[in-house]
Amino acid sequence: MARVMITCPETGKPVYTGMNFDWGPFDSVQIHEKSVECRLCGEIHTWRRKDAFLDEDGGEA
Repeated sequence: MARVMITCPETGKPVYTGMNFDWGPFDSVQIHEKSVECRLCGEIHTWRRKDAFLDEDGGEA
């Protein structure tokens, strides 16, 4: 499993969205508008699938 990440617009650093996906299915999944509280800047970031990318999490959920 990999972590679904977005980029914080304030810091430019990756932020974990709290979602996990297998690499293959993520390419075709539709994710509608979601929000996440950023642990880096404290703001709420709204995102969609096109804003997200996967990051290997070492197999932990």
